[in-house]
Amino acid sequence: MGYALFARRKIYYTNLVNELNQKIDNITQQKQSLLNLSANVADGSVTIDEIAADPTNLSNYVDFLEGVEAYENTDDADGGAATSISTIGDLAVDNGYSEEELQSIAELLNSACSTEYAEVYEKQLEAQENQLDLQQKRLETQLTAAQSQLESVEQAEGDAIENATPKYSGVG
Repeated sequence: MGYALFARRKIYYTNLVNELNQKIDNITQQKQSLLNLSANVADGSVTIDEIAADPTNLSNYVDFLEGVEAYENTDDADGGAATSISTIGDLAVDNGYSEEELQSIAELLNSACSTEYAEVYEKQLEAQENQLDLQQKRLETQLTAAQSQLESVEQAEGDAIENATPKYSGVG
């Protein structure tokens, strides 16, 4: 009778250990995905090749690109760079720069805005990674406890089998 109880608890803890391992693996994959995203947006630009090579982060790339655009179109007073860009553009036009020079200035400003926004976005990614680290540590603690319980149950199951088996002391 005791053996059946231990067997059921053993199945429960085995399933729990497997489930916790799966959750830890998922978090590890999410952290790797964030690392890839972080590496690709660190320079402030995202290429089609980078997006194609990392399809799991497609929505994050879209968020980044929309964020860069919003940063460029939001006034400086509201945390963006639109006022500065406009001022620099107006000065360039007033000083009579050629169309090619104006285009070069616009590209430099866009690159600078993208790089600036990438730094802000990196901080968001770090916060997400810290959350994942905390979840992983919590799961690892639960996993350690479940493995300890599983070992205890296996030991008790072995003892129950040994105690249930009749002893034979030999002939005579």
